[in-house]
Amino acid sequence: MRSIGTFSLWLGIVACSKDSSNTPTGSGTGTGSSGSAAPQVAVAAPGTVEVFVDEVSVAKVGKDQIAKWPRLDTLVPEDARRLGTWKTVYLRGSGPKPAEINQPSSTYPELVGALFPADDGQPAFGMFDPVELAKHGKPGLRQDELREIRIVRGKSERGGDHQGGGAAEDPLKLVLKVIVGGKEHPLSGEKILAIPREPMPGSPDTKGWPLSKLLAAADVTKFTKLVLIDAAGTALTIEKKDFDDKTTIPFIKLNRQGSLRFRMLKKQGEGWQYAGDLRALSTIKVD
Repeated sequence: MRSIGTFSLWLGIVACSKDSSNTPTGSGTGTGSSGSAAPQVAVAAPGTVEVFVDEVSVAKVGKDQIAKWPRLDTLVPEDARRLGTWKTVYLRGSGPKPAEINQPSSTYPELVGALFPADDGQPAFGMFDPVELAKHGKPGLRQDELREIRIVRGKSERGGDHQGGGAAEDPLKLVLKVIVGGKEHPLSGEKILAIPREPMPGSPDTKGWPLSKLLAAADVTKFTKLVLIDAAGTALTIEKKDFDDKTTIPFIKLNRQGSLRFRMLKKQGEGWQYAGDLRALSTIKVD
């Protein structure tokens, strides 16, 4: 686990256009890497985190809500939830300067930001793998003694980038319906998340489950074909021959929206290509 404070310098170097003299200090009128006015210290009740979007206060999050480990994008207005528009996120703790995360959606494409209670009960912020967040596990990086979050959006991206928009689902409440001979064998999110994950072929930092592991968890061992259906009703048929650990692997991961993302991976030379894609897998029909 890494501290966001430790990574602030590295993130600043990555954002090569940033002028270090413009780092927000919480006072004065200097500008940050986003070119907006420097965040000012918020006055909030102890244990409360105030959230701003483009200098507008949008939420004051108290201890009771923080105890539920809320995702940051669920705490802002709907039109501000597109993660791809977030240029910089400033996190103010007890120090004189806020920590920064530049371009969080592209810098940490597999992680989501959330508030949570630290061991001492004080508010903290972390960037989590979606499965770790669902389990209330450990963040990849964190900021403790949190008092204030300021999200600065990039003006040029607001009209077109919808990455990460919309409300996130609780993955522990999802249900994957596995239908065999007309009979349902529901696979709960809790049971799915308990299955050990594996690195996705061609992308070792992405972890999930080969489809065969989820079928085994639903006691499906024999079939000739499968019909996979997503929440929008899109269907994808997979034959038994499509299961080949060397050249073709049906793979599932938990995405940042709390849904099951299905991808059919096929070996192409030394790499892997996507041959099928479902964004929110909901049903598997077994023949």
